Amino acid sequence: MRYKNIIWDYNGTIVDDAPLSVEAENIVMRSYGLPEITLDFYRQECVMPIEIFYRKVYNMDNLDFDEIAERFMENYDRLMHKAAVFPDIADIIKAFHEMGLKQGVISGFETAHLKTGLKSFGLDGYFDFLSGADDNRCGDKSERAAAVAQRYGLEPNDTLFIGDMYHDYETAQKIGADCILIARGHQGAQPLRSSGNVTVLDDAAPLMDIVVNS
Repeated sequence: MRYKNIIWDYNGTIVDDAPLSVEAENIVMRSYGLPEITLDFYRQECVMPIEIFYRKVYNMDNLDFDEIAERFMENYDRLMHKAAVFPDIADIIKAFHEMGLKQGVISGFETAHLKTGLKSFGLDGYFDFLSGADDNRCGDKSERAAAVAQRYGLEPNDTLFIGDMYHDYETAQKIGADCILIARGHQGAQPLRSSGNVTVLDDAAPLMDIVVNS
């Protein structure tokens, strides 16, 4: 096998939380008198950093993004019981662990929330490194990825980044790693496939064969 290191995104890749994210967002935007959005619309329009999405969809002239981000997380936490790990991803993470691959998570999610989520899903013991954000802004994570790669000696040719958004591909590009996107999270297949030259899967079924036969 060529790959020795697997980097996972968290939201929408490990945990199936796009629907509850839309629900949490709609609660916040209703409080500002702004229209709700659908999950299909969200998956078509969502981009990272998430502030770009908000400014594309809403009139933010009189809104404070940091306030929105804080209120979003309050509602996300309240709705967290609706989230679940993708069962096939949990099985793959455990299989990669048994195969001796080094695994880690690089996420736009705030660090404490990331650690709490992984622990609640029983996955915290499978990762060699975690990198979450310092705030709730869900911003660019590519610079953190570069620091993680240097700290843990992740060689580009040995490393695969698995995510659900085009920004995961951009992050992988930053460290020279390969990337696979699974189009069932926060971005849909159409925007992912039209964004650039990246492998996009509809589900996780081919992942094991891709890694084993790399």
